[in-house]
Amino acid sequence: MLGFTLVFLSSLCLAAQNVLLRVVFVNSFIFGILPFGGFVIPSLANSLLLLQLRAVFMLPLIVLLAPKLHDTTWINLKQLLQPQSRPLFIKAFISSFSLFLSLALLFIAIAKIPAGVATVLFFIHPAITVILAWRIFGDRPTWLRWGVLVIVFTGSFLVVPSFTTTTDSDTLIGISAALGAGVAYAIQGILAQICFRAIHPVPFTVVSCTVILVFSSLSLLFVNIEVADVWSILGIVSLIAALLTLAGQLLYNFGIHLANAVIASIVAISNPTSTAILAWLIIQEALQGRQILGVALVTLGVGLLSQDARKTKNSS
Repeated sequence: MLGFTLVFLSSLCLAAQNVLLRVVFVNSFIFGILPFGGFVIPSLANSLLLLQLRAVFMLPLIVLLAPKLHDTTWINLKQLLQPQSRPLFIKAFISSFSLFLSLALLFIAIAKIPAGVATVLFFIHPAITVILAWRIFGDRPTWLRWGVLVIVFTGSFLVVPSFTTTTDSDTLIGISAALGAGVAYAIQGILAQICFRAIHPVPFTVVSCTVILVFSSLSLLFVNIEVADVWSILGIVSLIAALLTLAGQLLYNFGIHLANAVIASIVAISNPTSTAILAWLIIQEALQGRQILGVALVTLGVGLLSQDARKTKNSS
């Protein structure tokens, strides 16, 4: 039950980050009063820049917090670099790179197609995780979990704003990137669960943040950055986003450690719903009737999953 709660809190942190990033690209009224936002245009280069700036703040934060969260973090990391731990290190690296790839593809998708559409396509990862866990761990999904997937997917889709489908190249790139992000995220979750059998989530998160910073920085070599005199604002926003992302990632990793990747991924697909609710509260994006229905469906699905998690723990 604790793992379930941690993953749900992780979803809220990441939803808050989604709203914050939306404000960066679109001028909004915070709580309907304070005009704020629209600092950069929504482009591929600026999306990758924000990803890199967030990583710049995240790594020092986790380095400072790691010894307090897990006192043997640096010992664990030294052991991870030993030759006998090479298979574990490779799994941790691939998982971390999969997370970077997932984030990069998702940011590319958001630059090419509406963010809501990209988010829904990205959240195919719970279904992929269920299948991978079945094949790798023999964790056969129950009918309840399949039902929860259907309920929450339906609710998440209803929450997403309406959009018009086109077939231009940008749309195809965006759709492919969003689907690829979902696949990469599912691979990351499964590999993380394997790694957590031998390594604590905190040193694992240090590895993930390092890999994300390195590869996000390298990605900037292949794009042209054109930003006006808003670096200080971007720095502050990136710091807040880093805090939210770090909290979300730590909570998610602890959640997988205490529960499993399947339950964690199913709870995490409530993220589009959480984003819609926070956007309504903070930047006054009103919910339509079907979106309210979507919120209700996701709440029902997450509640059913909570009961399933409690029963599974009690039976074990």
